[in-house]
Amino acid sequence: MVGVPGRSGGCHTCRKRRVKCDEGKPTCKRCEKAGYTCAGYEKPLHFRIAVASASGTASSSSSTSTDQNVIAMHHRNRYDYLQQQTANTVPNSLNLEAFRPDICHAFLFENFVWRSYGQEWLRLAAIGRYSPLALQASLALSQSSFAKFYGQQNVETNASIEYGKAIRALIPQLSNAVSPDSHAQGLLVPVMILLIYESIRQDPTGTTSHVRGMIQLLMVFGPTKFQQQPLRSAFESCRATLITVGIISKRRCFLEDDSWINIPWALDPASKSQQNQLADILVTVPGMLEDDGRLSQQPDPGPHVALVERVKRQLKRAFRWRWHWQELYSATVYEKPASPAPADPSAKSRMFESILQFTEFERATEISLYNAVQMWLIGLLWKIAPSNAPAIIMAAAQPPSTHKDSSAYPYFSSLSLPGMSVALRDPAIEICRVFEFQCANVQHSKDPALFYMLPIGLAYSVLEHQPRFRDWLVSMLDQSPITSKYVIGQNSMGFGFYLSSAGLHEAISVLEESERTTSPGVWHGLQPRQELT
Repeated sequence: MVGVPGRSGGCHTCRKRRVKCDEGKPTCKRCEKAGYTCAGYEKPLHFRIAVASASGTASSSSSTSTDQNVIAMHHRNRYDYLQQQTANTVPNSLNLEAFRPDICHAFLFENFVWRSYGQEWLRLAAIGRYSPLALQASLALSQSSFAKFYGQQNVETNASIEYGKAIRALIPQLSNAVSPDSHAQGLLVPVMILLIYESIRQDPTGTTSHVRGMIQLLMVFGPTKFQQQPLRSAFESCRATLITVGIISKRRCFLEDDSWINIPWALDPASKSQQNQLADILVTVPGMLEDDGRLSQQPDPGPHVALVERVKRQLKRAFRWRWHWQELYSATVYEKPASPAPADPSAKSRMFESILQFTEFERATEISLYNAVQMWLIGLLWKIAPSNAPAIIMAAAQPPSTHKDSSAYPYFSSLSLPGMSVALRDPAIEICRVFEFQCANVQHSKDPALFYMLPIGLAYSVLEHQPRFRDWLVSMLDQSPITSKYVIGQNSMGFGFYLSSAGLHEAISVLEESERTTSPGVWHGLQPRQELT
């Protein structure tokens, strides 16, 4: 008998026959003489199961003898021994508490509205590579979004604790950010994360505080501090938020100044994305909306004419952008016949027999935002100069002078070119057609979308009184809980709550008081104008 105590060194056949093996190699002679096939000597792999005592007081010095005792007992009474020990030491279920932050962060990035809005800076914050405060804020956000979606009260409690820690750490740092030399511009990221957190909780007052904090940081540090990544990416997202705030409130945004339009990208002008080029135009809209409200009470035609010229100038910029986009990317869009799956909830309400397709998701985002910019400018033009609006729009839509012949631009009937319409209905419909593509492909996209939901909100305001278009749009929104009920202001997963005037009633009064000491940015309820023809 050799090897492990209690284990025979004989071949498997002799052991099975319970006879003494002569242990001959490669096969034993006893099997040959008896006419059996020798099964050899290869030993199966055996695992030793070491079970820690409940008291945890076993010393390392006795580990060898303990292992031997465990093995011996295992062979004498295997089942009874293990059953007795594991009953006291193995829990009924695994505790996944240690994995909670990772699970919640993974869920956070399933929200494509936040993922595309946050782009790189939100990911860096979530993995702890931005700052400890940003990580704390992202823990609060991810756990709160997870808890709200799945109804996990204990996770929501943990989120509130993390939020409280982040706020306590943020307040003194924000109070000290009174000079460009304080190097506190990095606080912009945790402030934006906490803003999203408050959108989940549907707390306008909390949102107001964080918007005010964003404005304070930008005004203290100026555009030069946001030229390097990832801060520039964070600034781009922040700018998108403040532009939306300005449009909703119809109040001028300080970001319309040329320094804020140019300096953040001055080190690498070519890196300014197509979306940010459109944002350069959109940032002028809040000021024009404010001036329109003020001038409507004045009889003097001079400022009114100047406002028309400003709108015309920005409309030309938008159309010029669109012609340039046509040169660069016309081949990235095409149409395919609609062949909906039986389970497609939007199949019955679809308005077109074909579906727009883009080879790059970001191109779809750009066209959608362009149409939103166009709608704001055309809508304002129809309001302040209704008799001249068609002529102004057609004149602004002409191709640049370098290409008077429109055939120089690759023409694609799938998308409308400048001048094809002077009303709001057509760009609104094109937004819906683009959104249909986005709904089907957004989960696979990692591209940025600074204004993901703004265009579809504008389109709905124009088409909501046409039942077929309204039903089609709502059916697309309802395909995801992230966008469901967005148009009626009841969705907090994608800032939908803040797009209703009722939801922002409290924030309006708070920000009207704060703007005298910080900035003109105010978050009012969005009131897009109806279709104008």
